[in-house]
Amino acid sequence: MLKPKTIKLSSVQLARKYMKRVASELDAMDEPEKEPNKEFLLLQGVRFAFRVHQFAGGFDAESMKAFEELRSRAHAQTTTEENKTGE
Repeated sequence: MLKPKTIKLSSVQLARKYMKRVASELDAMDEPEKEPNKEFLLLQGVRFAFRVHQFAGGFDAESMKAFEELRSRAHAQTTTEENKTGE
């Protein structure tokens, strides 16, 4: 049987891979008509990462870096949307 520490570590590793995958998918979506998909994908990535963070009691350094990248993308997207609506 797996130990709880092993399960938590594996969950963090899975979250890191998922966050990196989300980032690469976002990079591949360049067309403006894909904005709703990008927003949804980003939201799902952040939600999943947050749940794993709560379950595992935190992230390791590499996972935190991947989360910070998603967070900065979310902030950039929010800023872009605010600029578009303010025009």
